[in-house]
Amino acid sequence: MRVITFKIQEDLLEKLDLYCANNGLFRSEAIREAVELYLSTKIRSEAIREAVELYLSTKKNSIEENL
Repeated sequence: MRVITFKIQEDLLEKLDLYCANNGLFRSEAIREAVELYLSTKIRSEAIREAVELYLSTKKNSIEENL
């Protein structure tokens, strides 16, 4: 595993530390979980958006063909 450094606002760090203390996690564990959740949500959202766009364009073409 690689070590990285990043900047974070003080109030967000306090929230992170409180969350970690309440859930028995190290900061790095909580940050990894957050990044994984964020990326999986973004990827899933993008896939859904592309599927909807494809469906709508297919539906539009089908309607136009029937006119």
